[in-house]
Amino acid sequence: MIAFILRRIMQLVPVLLGVTLLTFLLFNLLPGNMALAILGPDASAEAIAHLQEKLGLNQPIMLRYLQWLGHVLTGDFGWSEVQAQPVLPTILQRFPVTLEIILLGQLIGVVLAVPAAVLVALRPQRWLDRLVGMLAYGAIATPRFLLGLLLILAFSVYLRLLPSTGFVPLLANVGENLRSVTLPAVTIGVLEFAVYFRVLRAEMLRNLAEDFVLAARAKGISPLRAVLRHVLRNSAVALVTVIGVGFGPLVSGAVIVESLFSLPGAGDLLVNSIYQRDAVMVQGVVVVVAATVVLVNLLVDIAHMWLDPRIQLLDG
Repeated sequence: MIAFILRRIMQLVPVLLGVTLLTFLLFNLLPGNMALAILGPDASAEAIAHLQEKLGLNQPIMLRYLQWLGHVLTGDFGWSEVQAQPVLPTILQRFPVTLEIILLGQLIGVVLAVPAAVLVALRPQRWLDRLVGMLAYGAIATPRFLLGLLLILAFSVYLRLLPSTGFVPLLANVGENLRSVTLPAVTIGVLEFAVYFRVLRAEMLRNLAEDFVLAARAKGISPLRAVLRHVLRNSAVALVTVIGVGFGPLVSGAVIVESLFSLPGAGDLLVNSIYQRDAVMVQGVVVVVAATVVLVNLLVDIAHMWLDPRIQLLDG
C-alpha cells in the first residue's frame, strides 16, 4: 500500500510542476505592462518603474519563475498589489466555499444515482429504466446556469423556502449554512447524478452478464443480493473514476454557480482577479486548485486499489 501511494505521488509531482510553469508563463507572457495594468493609466513613470522592480518584472522570466516556485514551496504565494492582501490566506478563506458546494453536489449525485442504477439493473428496459433515462438525458441537456435560474424561481421566488443569494459559514450556523448552499449544491448535483447514473447503469448491466454473477445466481442467490454483493462493488470502480476525473471540470462549473448565487468562493475570486489582471492572485488560485485535483486523483487511485486489489498487482 505505502509503495503504491509513493509511486503515485512521484508520478503526480511532475504534473504539478508543469501546471505551475504553464500558469506562470501564461500570465507573464501576455502583452502589456503588468505594473501599468495594476497602477492604472494615470500612474507616473517613477511609480511604474518602482512596481516593476518590486515585482521583479525586470528579471529574466525563468529566474522569476524559479524564485516564485521557491516561495510557493514554502507556503508564500506572494502579495496581491491589486487587492492589497496576501494571496494564500485570501484563497484559503474563499476555497472552502467552493469545495463545500462541489462535495455536496457530488454527494447528491451519488445518493441519487446508486439506488436508481440498482433498481434499473434489476429490471432493465422497463418503464422505470426509460423514465430515469429520460430524466438523466434531460439533466445533461440542461445548461447549469438555466437549471440554477429555474431552482431560484421555484424555491426562492415562488415557494420562498431557500435563499437565492448569500452564504453563511459552516462554523457560524450549520443549519443556515446548509440552507445557503442547498440550491448551488443541487444545481451541481443534478448534472452529476445524470452522469453517474449512466456510467453505473452501463457497468452494472455489463457485470450482470459476467460468469461470476451467473454462477452466484445458479447457487440460488436472489437478484437483489447478487447486485448488492457482487455487481455493485465491481461497478463502483468506474463510478469512482468518473467522480475523480469530473472533479476538475466541476471547479469551472462552480465559477458559474458562484456567480449565479453570489457565493464568495474561489471561482468568484478567480474571475474578479482575471478582470483586474491580478496575475499573482490568479496564479495562486490555479496552483491551489491544481493541487486539490491532484490530491483527489491520488485518493481515487487508492480507492481503486481498495475496490479491486488486482490494480496494485498490475501497477507493480
